[in-house]
Amino acid sequence: MSVSLSKYLIFFLSVSIFQNPVFGQENDSQSSLKWHTDFEAAVKDADANGKNIMLYFSGSDWCKPCIQLNKNIIETKSFSDYALGKFISVKLDFPKMKKNKLSENISSQNDAMAERYNPNGVFPLLVFLDKNEEIIGYTGYSDVSPGVFVSTIEKIMDQ
Repeated sequence: MSVSLSKYLIFFLSVSIFQNPVFGQENDSQSSLKWHTDFEAAVKDADANGKNIMLYFSGSDWCKPCIQLNKNIIETKSFSDYALGKFISVKLDFPKMKKNKLSENISSQNDAMAERYNPNGVFPLLVFLDKNEEIIGYTGYSDVSPGVFVSTIEKIMDQ
């Protein structure tokens, strides 16, 4: 291959790559949502900020719907922006893989929270609490857009 043809090919590939929509648009998976792992700290934060609490029961390394919920909804900018304005978020994870093992304190807390708010062991499950730690409502994963998922949460919160 001639040098000029090689340069042309490299230039063409470079232009093609950077015109790809993945590079040319804002990535909607840039979530800025911060997750508490300490429920009591989240309750204090919710009280101080006048927000409700969103609990997220997840099996992050074994539950396929949990992984899909993370990828398709939770990690999107649109969901994150909505949740940041409305909730103090608490992730209650129940990993099975040894490499993802949680500390004994967090694991015990998550078990206690599951007994209180998710006694049937549903995964994934989002539980919405008011400032008094009373349940407002629940939702799980459905294969919908982040906007439709947010609309579902808004209906729950309006009940």
